[in-house]
Formats: sequence, C-alpha cells, structure tokens
Amino acid sequence: MTQPDDFQLYDNKITPHTPPRRRGALFWSGMVFFLCVLALTIAFAICEWKGWPFLRAPFERFASEQLQRDIRIAEPFQLKLLGSVRLKVGGLWIGVPEGFDAPHFADTRTTYLQLRYSDLFKLKHSDQLRIQTLEVDRIDLHLLRKPDGKSTWHFKQDDNEPDKPFPVIERLIATAGHAEVRDAKMDVDLDVDFSTREGGEQAHPASSVTAKGTFRDHQLEAKLTTEGFLPIATQAEDSPPIRSKGWVNYGGLRIDYEGSVSDLFGHQNIVGKFTGRGPSLHVLGALTGTVLPTTDKFSLCGTMEKHGDLWKVDIPTARIGSSQLGGNFQFDPRPERPLLSGQLFGKRLVLEDLFPAFGGDIKSDDVKPADTKSSETKGADHESADMKQTSTKPAVASPAKTKLFADRKLDLPTLNKMDADLSIKLDYVDLGKAFAKPISPFVAKLSMDSGKLALAEVDARTADGAISGLISVDAHPDATAGDTATPADPKWHIDMRWKDIDLEKWLQVSQDRKAEAQREGKEIPPAYVTGTLNGKTKLDGRGNSTKELMGSLQGDVSMYIEKGTISRLLIELMGIDLAQSLGVWLTKDKALPMECAVMDFGASQGIVKPRVALIDTSVTTVLIDGHVDLAEELLNLRLSAKPKNMSPFTLRSPIRVTGTFVNPDVAPEGGPIAARVAGSVALAFLNPIAAILPFIDLGGSTDKAPSPCKRSLSDFSQQAR
Repeated sequence: MTQPDDFQLYDNKITPHTPPRRRGALFWSGMVFFLCVLALTIAFAICEWKGWPFLRAPFERFASEQLQRDIRIAEPFQLKLLGSVRLKVGGLWIGVPEGFDAPHFADTRTTYLQLRYSDLFKLKHSDQLRIQTLEVDRIDLHLLRKPDGKSTWHFKQDDNEPDKPFPVIERLIATAGHAEVRDAKMDVDLDVDFSTREGGEQAHPASSVTAKGTFRDHQLEAKLTTEGFLPIATQAEDSPPIRSKGWVNYGGLRIDYEGSVSDLFGHQNIVGKFTGRGPSLHVLGALTGTVLPTTDKFSLCGTMEKHGDLWKVDIPTARIGSSQLGGNFQFDPRPERPLLSGQLFGKRLVLEDLFPAFGGDIKSDDVKPADTKSSETKGADHESADMKQTSTKPAVASPAKTKLFADRKLDLPTLNKMDADLSIKLDYVDLGKAFAKPISPFVAKLSMDSGKLALAEVDARTADGAISGLISVDAHPDATAGDTATPADPKWHIDMRWKDIDLEKWLQVSQDRKAEAQREGKEIPPAYVTGTLNGKTKLDGRGNSTKELMGSLQGDVSMYIEKGTISRLLIELMGIDLAQSLGVWLTKDKALPMECAVMDFGASQGIVKPRVALIDTSVTTVLIDGHVDLAEELLNLRLSAKPKNMSPFTLRSPIRVTGTFVNPDVAPEGGPIAARVAGSVALAFLNPIAAILPFIDLGGSTDKAPSPCKRSLSDFSQQAR
C-alpha cells in the first residue's frame, strides 16, 4: 500500500508529515512574535522608567481640545501606568475663556494625581470621577463670573449640558492655595487662602480657609478650620460629619460658629451653634441673603441645621437695643423667591429699636468707630456703630432736629427678594416715652408675597382697650405702574381700629405730672385728659421714605373720647390764659367734665383737614378748623369756643396754632371775636356730622345708655342751625 507523501508509518500508525520548510516558517513566526513582545515590553519598561515624557505634548493637545482651553503641562512629566495611573508634573496651567481679564484659571506647581483603572471603567456608567490621591504643592485660582453668568470655571461645550458632580477625592494634600474670587452676579470680591493635609496616613488631618474682601458692598473677613475637607467633599450619603469651627466679620457684624459639616458638595448637611452681634439686623440679612429690617445694634445666639436645601434656625435669645426677642425659623431657597417661615416671639419689644427701619434716628449714645472700614456700608448710613467699638473718640452731639419725619430712603425693593410667612406673638411692646402702658400682648401675622409685605390680623391689648387691623406695603414693580407714580414708589395701606382705651392709664404725660407732684409734696392734680378712646384709621399712600409717605397720604382718621375730663392742659402747654374761653374759672386746676371729644379728619396728598373737630364740655364747645401739612410738617389750626349760654367770659378772639411739628407757635388771632368764628365753623361741620354719627354708634360703650358723643353731636347740630 502506497502512503501519501505527507504521511509516514511509525509503529503501524499514520502520522502527518511536516515538511522542513513549513516548520521553519512557524519557528521564525514565533520568534518574531516573541521578539516583538519582548521589544514592546522593553519599550514599555523603558517608557515606564522614563515616565512617558513624549506623551506630554499629546496630553496638552488632547486636554486643550476637550476643555476648549489652553492647557500647558510643565516638566518634569512623569506618567506611570502599572497597577494604576499615576501622573506627576512640574505644574499644570489652565487658561481662561475669551473675554476674561485674568492670567489663568488655574496654575499649580508639583502636582501628583493617582487613579485606579477600576474607577476609570466606572466612568462609563457614572459622570463622577473618583480620584485616589491628589497632591498639589501650590495652586493659584482665578474664579471669575460676569453678570451674564459666564465664568472661568465653565467648561461645558453646550450651555444646556447639566453640571457634572464634583469628583470624589480620597486623599488630598494642598500645601498652599490661593483663589481670587470675583463674582459680579453675587457681588463678591474676595481673596481666599487655603491649605489641607488629610487622608491616607494622616493621623490628624487639618484644613483651613481664610477669606478677605467685600461681599454685597460690605467688608468681609472670615476663617474656617476643620478636621479636613475630604469627608465633606464627597457625595456619599454615609459621609461622616466632621467638626468645624469658624468666624466671620462682615460690615461690623461678628458671627462665630462651631459644629459639624458633612457632604459639602452634595446635600450640605450642617449642624451647629452660633453667636452673633452687630450694628443692625439689616447687615445680617445682607450676609445671609434674607430680608431683615434696619434696627438698633443686636446680639443673638442659637442653633442651626441644614439638611439638603432647607435651613432651620432656632434663636432662643436675641437682644435688639433693649428689646428681648427670639424665634424659630425655616428658610427654603429653592423657590424662585426664597421662603422664610416660622414664629417670632419675645418678652419685650421697644419700638424705638426699630425706628431706623422707618428712617428714624439712631440713639445718640451710639459711637461710630474711627476709620474702621469694615463697620461702614456703602449707601447705608443708617447703620449704627460697629460692635467692636474700636474708637475711643467721644460721641458728637447731633444738631437739634428741625424735622420729625426722616427723608432717608427705606430699603423696600429688597421685599422682592424673598417671601415670608411668620406668626408674631410678643408679651410686651413698649410704645415709647409718650405712653404709660405698653401693648401686652401683641399678636399678628407677617407675610411677604411677591414684594407685598403685610402685618395682618393684628390683635393688641393696652390700657383696658384693644388695637386691631393691618398695615401693608406693596413694593412689587407691577403695582407701581401709573400716571402719577414712578416705578420706585411703593404703595402703603393702613387700616387700624382702636377701642375702649383708657387715656388716663395710657398717656404718660398725666402719669409724669402726678409723679412730679408727689416728689414735691403737692396735691395730686387730675390727669390732663381722661376718658375712653375709640377710633379708626384708613389711609393710603406712596413713598420710599417716611417723609414721602406722609406727604402722599389720602384717607380718613376718626376718633372720639367719651366720659372724660380735661384739665388745664391747654393753659400749661400753650402758656395762654384760656379760662375765659371755656367760660369757667379753673382755679386749683379742677378737672372740667368733658361730655365728648370728636375728631374726624380727611387727608389728601398729605394735607389733613378736620371735617369735624370739637371738644364738648358742660358750658362750652371748643371747635377746631384749619389744616396740617404732613409733607412740610406745618401747622395751621384755629381753636374757637362756642358757649352754650351767654357768659361775660366769652373768648374775645380765637387761638391760632402755627409753626412746625417740632417748634409749634400758639397765639391769639386778631380779627373777629370767637363767637362769630365759631358760628361759621359750626355750620361747616353740619354735613360731616351726619356721616360720623353711625361710626360713633359702634363705639365701645357696653351699657344701654346712648353714646355721650352721639348725644353731644345731635345737640350741637340743633344749636348750629
């Protein structure tokens, strides 16, 4: 049997036969492959040993194309690929986008980066990069943003592309870092220095950040120290909180904080306690981005929590001037206008402490520091002194006031920055030196909605009586459109009522008079004015200052006093003998019974005129006519007496009250005798009396007897005819 040429028979078995030529080809192919692998291995080893220096330029081009920035990588360039990606460069330089005047976005020295391959593979399913180690010897950053939102840290090719999450860094060392932060959108101009050494073998990690510059037109200086940034620079839900401590000085404001922070770039959870003091709550509002009134100097302490986007603040104790307040608040920045909600409570509120919010003067005992830039604010001269009191110069006495209403602009446009829903419950409200009795308690609802501030559902008790109603101001831009109003003119509305207020208990002037008599051992005189006060106010106006508001008021003010008395108040305050004008000798200052006192005023463009104004006694009715100019703070009133029976002591001439609110002038008026003047005034009062009678019927009298004021006005109407 003949076998094929390529087969041989060995031990009765047929085996294939490989020609010598084919065996040689396979051998040399294997040798070539082996040599290639060996060469590649040697080349890889050499490149690994050298650090792949020839890849520096390709890396620069690739990074520049991807980030659309000029990227420069400084030598020495050392890249290691075995086990993990490890890159060490002499420096990394990243340019800024077009249109920014800055030398660079980032400039680092001696930068080391280490990445795991497993973390790189996970990038296919996640946009978050995990960095095993990042070490920077020095880093210089320029974080700039324009009003249109364009920034130096904006690397997205498409503006609609969502922001990528901040990388997770397991080990971070930054020996020294500096950042220039210039954000026109947030009104920030800060120089920030930072350093950190943590992670890995660091047994006692430590990090610190200091900042100095301006923020929202105020000088700012701050420092934060922590046990490291790494636990708060991740987005893991189980990131452990770290202890932190910091402080900030801002426009004379000092805030100290101590607590824990976690997940700085994720949920931003914060829990801690704080203390603060400053020249005005308005400065605190500027720092926190909330709307707070301009007040007297304050101090407070409390706790705060931040979970996700929600802030919760508990302030058990806060002092504003001599006021003692507190509150529980929640701040939600997520809506288009952030929302502040909660409760404001307090043991004592002194209205004088809030006068700066309405253009009032700061107390004269405040001392402003000399040349302390951080205690001053641009365009905010209403702020009180820096709490640091760095100056020892004595306070300069203010010049005598010639105006009562301040013309300083109120910060009403800020009402559009946020909404609010607060309940208010105050135990004690001090109305000022003119009132002997406080409001106790005071309950109301404070709301802000789209630039509309309202203090509504007011329920205030004082001197056995009550005050109720609402006060609102509409600073929404759409609400100010009109032919006669500029867009900067907010609209005001006042609708208040007061009921059954005991004047003898309420007015301090009567209490001071009695106290003075006691000190001098004299007979206790009667109160200047007694009786039960009832009234209502419904006014509207426009203005960005107290003066503008007063000069634009339109509406009605009505009040009346029942079952009261009047003493020699006119005599002592005016310095003129009016005993004859009342038809009775007021020897020994005996109180004269007053059946009724009615004042019904109409306001138009800040000019207030009495429609009905009279004081009815048993023998004489005193009538008041004229007008009051609220804008110019000028008085032009006339008092005349209409006797109920003929008397030899009839007033010879009326009394004219002129001058300013601060310096009034009282003198007899030349011309017609009072009887003739009173007759003409009485006729002018007839028609308005018919309109005011229904209101008086709703007075505070609880007995079944007719209202004394209603009876007085009815009798007056018959006599006037």
